[in-house]
Amino acid sequence: MPENQTRLSTEEIEDRIKQLGRFSRFVRAGLGVILFAFLLAVVGRLPYNLDSVASAVDAVLMPTIFVGMGLLLYGIGMHLHVMHLNLVAQLRMRRADDEDGDS
Repeated sequence: MPENQTRLSTEEIEDRIKQLGRFSRFVRAGLGVILFAFLLAVVGRLPYNLDSVASAVDAVLMPTIFVGMGLLLYGIGMHLHVMHLNLVAQLRMRRADDEDGDS
């Protein structure tokens, strides 16, 4: 550990984790926006480009790529959220062990 960094106490870590809980909601909201934009592109652009298969694919290719990227980011965000929950559980077990050892 670098000299200028001190080890965080359990309380400080728990305070930081409480501040991070809202990011799971942001990840879901971001995925919702991407899916809404995809549906808007399909409904708004696809009917005007049905004269050929190539133009239909061109109309929805970029939105489909964005949906794929959004799903990847959603997976990453949910993975981080699960890691966060695991950390919270470990901190609670550590705190319970500390309290049992003190009594």
